[in-house]
Amino acid sequence: MKALNHTYETMLLLDNREVKKGWDALKSQVTGLFTKHGSEVVSARRWDERRLAYPIKGQQRATYLLMYHHSPTGSIPSINRELLYAEPVLRALTLVCEAIPEDAHAPEEAFDESTVPTDDAPVVEAEAPAEAEAEASSAPAEDDSADGDSGGADDDDSESSEEETKE
Repeated sequence: MKALNHTYETMLLLDNREVKKGWDALKSQVTGLFTKHGSEVVSARRWDERRLAYPIKGQQRATYLLMYHHSPTGSIPSINRELLYAEPVLRALTLVCEAIPEDAHAPEEAFDESTVPTDDAPVVEAEAPAEAEAEASSAPAEDDSADGDSGGADDDDSESSEEETKE
């Protein structure tokens, strides 16, 4: 029995650091993932380079690659799994496409990889909590006991609740 083929549209967000190393090589690497699983790549074009709405894998910017391909339906989960673990791919979305648009076959506009902006400010998630702790510990503690009150009402309530639980 022959595998059922559909036409798919896949939008990929690519890491700009990888794009700067060479667009054609990166595009070949990504399209190779599709052909490896029996897909026929009809069109693969650079769509745009943009700032992301939120950081993805610590990156603030990405280059979008729009692909149209004919693929066996059973190969899509395998392709998605490989894209998930591919280093240059930040995100990917694959949808069934009824027809390939006319402009998908237009030649890709040439661009200079060196003009791809560097990332705005990579977010390092592991350092954020450590920085907050450092700021909290280095901030001068306000001394509420200067007026002779050590927070009396709050302390009394906590002591009385402890006494009630002991009885």
